[in-house]
Amino acid sequence: KYYSNKDEIYNTYDKNDLGFTYSKEKTTFKVWAPAASQVLLKLYSTGSYREDNATVLSMKQMHMDPTNGVWSVTVEGDLHGIYYTYIIQNGKKQNETQDVYSKATGVNSKRSMVVDLERTNPDGWENDKHIFVDKQTQAIIWEVHVRDFSISLTSGVSRQNRGTYLAFTEKDTKVPCTDAPTCLSYLQELGITHVQLNPVYDYGSVDERTGTEYNWGYDPVNYCVPEGSYSTDPYHGEVRIKEFKEMVKALHEAGIGVVMDVVYNHMYSADDSCFEKTVPEYYFRKHGNRYLNSSGCGNVTASEKLMYRKYMVDSLKYWVEEYHIDGFRFDLMACHDIDTLNLIREELDKIDPRILMYGEPWTADNGDNGISGDDCCSKANAKKLSDRIAMFNDDMRNGIKGGSDDDTKGYVQGSSNDTYKLLAGMMGASSDTFGRWAKCPTQCITYASAHDNLTLWDKLLKSNYNHDYNTKDTSIIDQNKLCATLVLMSLGIPFMLAGEEFARTKHGDHNSYRSPDSVNAIDWSRTLRYKDLVAYYKGLIRIRKNSELLTCCTPEAVHKTYMTYNGKVIAGTMANIDNPKNDYKFMAIVVNNTNEKSAFELKSNYELPNKWYAIADHDVATGKAFRAFDSSNFEIRPQSALVLVDAESYDKINGNKDQDSIAEYIL
Repeated sequence: KYYSNKDEIYNTYDKNDLGFTYSKEKTTFKVWAPAASQVLLKLYSTGSYREDNATVLSMKQMHMDPTNGVWSVTVEGDLHGIYYTYIIQNGKKQNETQDVYSKATGVNSKRSMVVDLERTNPDGWENDKHIFVDKQTQAIIWEVHVRDFSISLTSGVSRQNRGTYLAFTEKDTKVPCTDAPTCLSYLQELGITHVQLNPVYDYGSVDERTGTEYNWGYDPVNYCVPEGSYSTDPYHGEVRIKEFKEMVKALHEAGIGVVMDVVYNHMYSADDSCFEKTVPEYYFRKHGNRYLNSSGCGNVTASEKLMYRKYMVDSLKYWVEEYHIDGFRFDLMACHDIDTLNLIREELDKIDPRILMYGEPWTADNGDNGISGDDCCSKANAKKLSDRIAMFNDDMRNGIKGGSDDDTKGYVQGSSNDTYKLLAGMMGASSDTFGRWAKCPTQCITYASAHDNLTLWDKLLKSNYNHDYNTKDTSIIDQNKLCATLVLMSLGIPFMLAGEEFARTKHGDHNSYRSPDSVNAIDWSRTLRYKDLVAYYKGLIRIRKNSELLTCCTPEAVHKTYMTYNGKVIAGTMANIDNPKNDYKFMAIVVNNTNEKSAFELKSNYELPNKWYAIADHDVATGKAFRAFDSSNFEIRPQSALVLVDAESYDKINGNKDQDSIAEYIL
């Protein structure tokens, strides 16, 4: 083994009372520090850096079981608002550190804080409800950074709330001097089901005292504490907690679930982390004195260690129960072992099996991961994971648009190099015909863009050698529409970067993790400039939400989908011949990436209907029938898509009321 297995040396602790246990009469502190010879508790009146008249108390190993490594002390009185640290003696080295199980901290996280969590609940919090979907494939996820969401003047958010959690609570915001909705109002109109927030736990790369720096936040310091730079007051630890809850409550009231982006694979700084200062050489994978680097950040954590595994479970459950979080996206999930992720799924299921779980099935560095390839959470091992732990399908992403940062072309730009990866992705990576890695579509995140790499718009511009980020070039807009069709009309769980639907640009910056607001801020005025593109996404989202065929998630349902490719046109025919829920019996998705019209024939394992209606095409996506086809043989326009449903089911559902507005299809 590359690292000493401290689980064979240290006894572990299985109770759920590490950190502080608060009441108005007393607070008990417990810390797992099995290598320590002495642990002291230091109490402060403030959470800032300055020294004040601290009280120092000795902690004792628990009398019931002194071998479990837990040190404890109880302090009488109401300690709400008191800050604290531990002074831990490990061998000859003594460290002062915040609590591994911190729930609140002072500014920049140097001191933990005792907090009465009930006092942080906003009005009506007891009535706040999770937003879940019955099947994971019904989720439509919109990824956004808290600061990006509202920091621009175009957001229409009040000055004091721009860039903060509270921006999500403002209603009826508009692009200044227009009627165009922004922020929460815009999301409601768009129709997405979930917002995925880039890291909102406490991270280390932004000075909370100024809040002027920018970072995506993939550098954790305290996993159970909200980031202070997004609050209106980072100096008082209870403020960020209450404002975070207000954000969640506002999104829930709008019918939108909240997914947290969690980064358990590494820390901001291993040597300076509370984990390393509390139990040296336990929480990280090492080779001799060298930290392993599969996280790409110089220190990869050891999810297979029993107490770090417990910590991951405890903290995730805490976010669900205390903050009403609806799902989690795991950064660099292949750094973690399979047993840990499956255990997390099991533990979250005890709360609610509809909580979303998905992540990146890769590491950031091809170097040693510290666990075997058979044991890590990669696509190759998807079948060893729960079918409700999903993975980003980067094969389909590349098949759609080509390489993420270069000028290579994917299908939407006219290439056929990776078309079979695209066909596999459209079937939720669950089809034996085109190559599968997922058990079923619930394991497949279908997407074309995310916070990493070029935005979709910037990628399309680069591959078309166009450097005008405000262009209205119809061919590039058409390519964006094709991307939307391929993502939203495929099996799996659709996901998009915030603003993909209005040609969001970062002016070619492919790694904007610490670039300024001028690069990262969402320019809401683009919803007006590219309003037809926004309308197209809205329509496709509406179509997806109204059809069970697109959210089928069983292997049997996948077998009823028939994908074909004739060298130019992709077509997928979905069948639900039993029609148990007043849904369409047949739906077809057809995409032509060439500059020529092309003849095509739909195929299926079932006898196809004689008449079809188009509910989306090259120009519009409405969900309402507007064109009729009298056979399964037809021609499709250049660089365009069609979404078709069988006319018999449509007329049955809609009572023939649209007949007068349905025209015959004419090229």
